[in-house]
Amino acid sequence: MSINEVFIGFGSNLGDRCALINKALSALAVLPATFLVKLSSLYETAPVGYLEQGAFLNGVIQVRSGLSAPALLERLLAIENTLGRVRKERWGPRTIDLDILFYGAAVISSPDLLVPHPELVRRRFVLEPLCEIAPAWRHPQLTVTIAELLHQYQLNNPDEIPCRIVAGALPVVSHEVTDGIFYRYGQSC
Repeated sequence: MSINEVFIGFGSNLGDRCALINKALSALAVLPATFLVKLSSLYETAPVGYLEQGAFLNGVIQVRSGLSAPALLERLLAIENTLGRVRKERWGPRTIDLDILFYGAAVISSPDLLVPHPELVRRRFVLEPLCEIAPAWRHPQLTVTIAELLHQYQLNNPDEIPCRIVAGALPVVSHEVTDGIFYRYGQSC
């Protein structure tokens, strides 16, 4: 079984957002052949696309997984369903959203899964937490680092407000998960 570095973006803007994210991340922590590596701070961001909805809490987690990309996607969708995710409209409100951003250096194009995630280069709420935990990670198609992608995004969008780190979340320095205990976001977020 090969182990791959995987980055998963997560977000919520319905219900108790922090509690839902903690539940989703706790479910990720017990996936078979999957080990937690790093967790970003928690960022509050405005919605994209459909704007008539509440603010999102977003972040990125890095895992090492022996699950295939389709098997991992299946598990992520099951976690979303368990936590009440209903898919009504694109970019609409959601209890939880879990997206595979990178699966190692793989480029995957199937009807169910596109990796690297095609929208990540256009989403500050993905680039900021991803850069926090993996600034030197290289996009396999664009061959630039996440730090370079974020810098280019900032140059192209000078008036866009940066994402806000939520008080009570992780400090800006990312946490390595070395003891098997999953760090949870504070309940004050």
